[in-house]
Amino acid sequence: MTRTVEISEDAFEIAKRTAAIDDVDVATLLENLVRSRAEYLETLSDVASHMPRFSLDDYEMQRDPGETDEEYERRKSLFR
Repeated sequence: MTRTVEISEDAFEIAKRTAAIDDVDVATLLENLVRSRAEYLETLSDVASHMPRFSLDDYEMQRDPGETDEEYERRKSLFR
């Protein structure tokens, strides 16, 4: 089954040039781009779901040389 998709003339011209470089037609190029993007997002989602969430609770901020206690506390408060 195929569908008709409207894109701007500029985007179509870019797609034509890109398809010619890849030696495919525009429809094949666009279908491959959509599939590739969907697979990328799915993979990214899978990877992100297995990673621990970032937390500042386990982060110890380094003091800058010559930094006063007040400056250090003010900078640290930016992360609270």
